[in-house]
Amino acid sequence: MKLRPLLLTLAVLVPAAGAVWWLQRPAPPAQAADARLGQRVADPASLTSATRVRLKALGKTAELARTDEGRWTIAVSDKTPALPADASRLTRLAADLVSPKVERLVTENPGRLATLELDSTEIAFLDATGKTLLELDLGKNADGGGRFLRYGSEPKAYLARLNASIDADATNWRDTALIALKSDEIASLAFAFPGAAPVVISRPDAKTGWTSPATPAGQQVKTGSITTQLTNLTGLRYTQVAPALDPGVIAARVLTRDVTLTTFDGRTVKLTLGRAPEVPKPAKPAPTPPADGSTPPPEPAEPPAPPRPVYAEVTDSKPDALLAAAAKTHAFEIGEWIHSGLPATAADLFEPVPAPPAPASTEKPATPPPAAAPISVTTEPVSVTTEPMTAPPAPSP
Repeated sequence: MKLRPLLLTLAVLVPAAGAVWWLQRPAPPAQAADARLGQRVADPASLTSATRVRLKALGKTAELARTDEGRWTIAVSDKTPALPADASRLTRLAADLVSPKVERLVTENPGRLATLELDSTEIAFLDATGKTLLELDLGKNADGGGRFLRYGSEPKAYLARLNASIDADATNWRDTALIALKSDEIASLAFAFPGAAPVVISRPDAKTGWTSPATPAGQQVKTGSITTQLTNLTGLRYTQVAPALDPGVIAARVLTRDVTLTTFDGRTVKLTLGRAPEVPKPAKPAPTPPADGSTPPPEPAEPPAPPRPVYAEVTDSKPDALLAAAAKTHAFEIGEWIHSGLPATAADLFEPVPAPPAPASTEKPATPPPAAAPISVTTEPVSVTTEPMTAPPAPSP
């Protein structure tokens, strides 16, 4: 057998066999697409059934809890009582999580995952049994837009056009309204003054002016002052809470001012605003001039007076259960300007009745005399003739 023809035959058959195998090879098993791709970042049904929300960011943690009545609160801590939460903020956060969709799987590489800052921010929604309904770790923003995220402890990172801003400061989640009334609902206000009878300002309906049985003669209720008080008091909010046994709270109860609001449907809200009395400054002795007659050194600046916060106590005929429970152990601090803006005396609630406008005269105005004709003065030129002077004759001898 000749070797050369055999090699030529193999050179033809081997490539042909390889081509047949390539064309008839079995298809590779199809990789299942990731189930999260194209889905919403959060399932609306899961968020609806949540009763607890935990937020972590910038080293802070905030927890919200839903009561059996469906009201969201700030979870109790060792420093603050349970307080109403701003449910509108939670609604916006849920909408930010539900709206975008997962666009793509970024990586499953542990080394790459470590570069996406996925441990900086966390959101968790849980149900009443403590089961986690949604847990998201949010990473940094992608250069091309969107944000990296991870579901719980899954070794995967995804990208979504997520614009949620996570605030883990519990104080920022409070609903700080102490009362929520509208000015048009108020039928009367009663102001208490130290050492004097309360002054009641009232009206029969929201379109009628204010009156008071205590109005002095020749005066009327100062409507602008009442409008200011309604603006300040019907939307009263607190800024901080302090333990009821705090020395500052106890000092604020020494001097209080009371205002009672009554609505047209009979609801009464009494506000007791307290502020610690101002401590008088001790009299300074007269400076002694230096014995050498030099200029005395300037006196050191006085230290600023300690703050005197204002605390509000609310007694409502339709009380808020959460606020009423919190008030048993804590006091609500309000803006100092609310207290300073109260009328100092009853006289501040009234003003003189404006004088009526002078009646218009019915007499016809007198006809003015005709204007005198202008006097014309004609100046004629005066001619002056100058004759030459003749010398007198000489006297005869």
